[in-house]
Amino acid sequence: MEKQTYEKLAYYTIKEKILTGKLRVGERITESIIAEELKVSRTPVRKALAILEKENLIEVRANRGAVVIESSMSVNRFVELLEIIEILVKQTLVKMENKRIKIDVEEFERKIKQLKKLYQDGSEESFIIALFDYLFEFIRLMGNHYANRLIQLIENDFDLKAQKEIKIIPYLLAEKTVQCLERSLQHIRDYNFAAAREEVEQIMNQYIVQTFR
Repeated sequence: MEKQTYEKLAYYTIKEKILTGKLRVGERITESIIAEELKVSRTPVRKALAILEKENLIEVRANRGAVVIESSMSVNRFVELLEIIEILVKQTLVKMENKRIKIDVEEFERKIKQLKKLYQDGSEESFIIALFDYLFEFIRLMGNHYANRLIQLIENDFDLKAQKEIKIIPYLLAEKTVQCLERSLQHIRDYNFAAAREEVEQIMNQYIVQTFR
């Protein structure tokens, strides 16, 4: 195997460990352990770490070596997360329509009222937590373990990496978000799933527009 291939192997292995949470923020990456795991010398591992440092995934510190750091979320990355959320919500709506999945309307109405109160009280952080809770409970209706795990990873990514100007976007659009949830729930009650999906598209478009302002 060529040296460049060893370097790529080390790079993708370490990056995968960081992105999946196997290596957590603040955790030290030991060259010798990675080299032993991959059965390669430490040189390609060192080169891979240099690339990851440029990508702001790690930081090489004196006396500690390479350490996983909390990297900031780019605007493009946030838009990608929005697109994934849109796909998951719309897929849940499709499955609800096709499988006639029942929804506890009263429970979701209660959650919407809670969101509205948090917005009115100016509880920015609590509003965002409650919004992700709403999304998680809604997507759970699809009955897909991987979808549930994905929305949890998205929330974790947003919480740890989103900068203040990105993190505040859901709260800036709180009123419109609550109105969208209310209308969507009514559409679901009326078995008008096409209209509910349209609501999702519209609010996501507003999030994207707000992101680039």
